Amino acid sequence: MTTYQAFSRETLSSFKTLAEQCRYLLSCKISATASGKALQARVGDFLLPVFCNGDEYQTIQKAVLWLKTQAVNYLNAAKQQEI
Repeated sequence: MTTYQAFSRETLSSFKTLAEQCRYLLSCKISATASGKALQARVGDFLLPVFCNGDEYQTIQKAVLWLKTQAVNYLNAAKQQEI
């Protein structure tokens, strides 16, 4: 059984970088809610900009991929600035 952190907007905003925020969101339960004809991923009451025409599982998979991609892109950009 997977244990998730309870989502808090205060905790989310306490992180300084996008990578830290993504890591925190990935540690919370991601779900999907109806948004028009598609499903939209969310963490608690925080809506993610991830939409899917599939089922809830596919929407969650897409959200996880999006969050991981955002974190990696941020870290790569930060690394480039150091050079």
